[in-house]
Amino acid sequence: MKPGSTVTVHLVNHLPVATNLHFHGLHVSPEGQSDDPFLCVAPGRSTTYELAIPADHPQGTFWYHSHAMGTTCPAPGSQSMPGMAAMPGDVENQIFAGLSGALIVGDDRTLLPKPLRHIEAHTLVLKDLQLDPTGHIPQNTDTTSINSNNPTVRLVNGRLRPVLSMKPNETQLWRLANAGADIFYQLHLDGYHFTVIGEDGTPVAQVTTPDTLLLPPGKRYDVLVTAGAHPAQTVLRTTAYSNGPQGDSYPDTELATVKVAGHPVHRLPDVTGTIPTAPADLSAVPVAQQRTLDLSESADGNTFYINGKQFAMDSSVFDTPAKVGTVEEWTIVNHSGEDHPFHLHTNAFQVVSVNGVAQPYTHRQDTIPVPHAVDGVPGQVVIRVAFADYPGKWMFHCHIAAHEDNGMMSYIDVVH
Repeated sequence: MKPGSTVTVHLVNHLPVATNLHFHGLHVSPEGQSDDPFLCVAPGRSTTYELAIPADHPQGTFWYHSHAMGTTCPAPGSQSMPGMAAMPGDVENQIFAGLSGALIVGDDRTLLPKPLRHIEAHTLVLKDLQLDPTGHIPQNTDTTSINSNNPTVRLVNGRLRPVLSMKPNETQLWRLANAGADIFYQLHLDGYHFTVIGEDGTPVAQVTTPDTLLLPPGKRYDVLVTAGAHPAQTVLRTTAYSNGPQGDSYPDTELATVKVAGHPVHRLPDVTGTIPTAPADLSAVPVAQQRTLDLSESADGNTFYINGKQFAMDSSVFDTPAKVGTVEEWTIVNHSGEDHPFHLHTNAFQVVSVNGVAQPYTHRQDTIPVPHAVDGVPGQVVIRVAFADYPGKWMFHCHIAAHEDNGMMSYIDVVH
């Protein structure tokens, strides 16, 4: 997609259940035939999305996926029934079975120093695959269920341990996207570091060079990788990781082989500092309103809540709306024993602090893991959200699909 363009997407539903589309991270209207997760396409029906991409839209990596609120569409008018809770969603089933993919806006190589504007770029879509004894992908039904902690096969662009090729000294742009339903990736390229130029589709205000990158469901990074000076081979892996005692534990797993071979090329300069078009720091702007979101779950880990409430189609967990043109500060508190990756639709946000530790401004993002409680002390993340434009219902939820399907989701009304 190009900034300043209008993109038409025609969705035809050949499934036996309802579906729709969410364009994760795109800064477009959440109303009408745009990025509205309340749209519901019944089996055998179709709809057409019209996405008006702003001319100043950030250039980077986004993704799209089913955001089905249930297996059937609500009856006309049923959304206005007082207190009506939504049926369990169908996001986990549909993403887990394949309905997601990467989405690129613009080309952030154009924001790099001139020598790097034509480097090779790869989009690496990370998903995992489970098969039941009959050779089918598990689904949540009356008699079966998806278990995100079961052994799973990690795929890159649908392939098992592909080979990525680089020349000695070559710099490439890797667009990394976790487009899976539930599980985390902690990426590590043996013997290398990543140069992060974009996070969640937004150019960064300060380039960083971490050795590892944590990608909860929905997370994206745009990174530069520079090969060593001599022919060699290394491994892109996801290292052993646990998202909390109540959550999942994943083993160290090889994802891809990186083969450095051929004639050396001229080594390009390192990229540092600010990437052009990075958004402004919100830390010193006036805060119009402060809000708290309490994330919790039942002891059996099957029911999830925000501020003690499960998702309802007709009511927000907030009594007061947000106003266009203001900035708010939200404190997200995790009372459970597992990390919850918090995602906000429509606009990226700035993280102010994590567990009380101030975070210097380096970037904005649309997904942040909220740490789990430790010894009864909840984890906590403070963010600032700029409601620059687009009135409507801005949705937010845990991006572990099983959690949003089972209640950990709501929205805020944004008004002029």
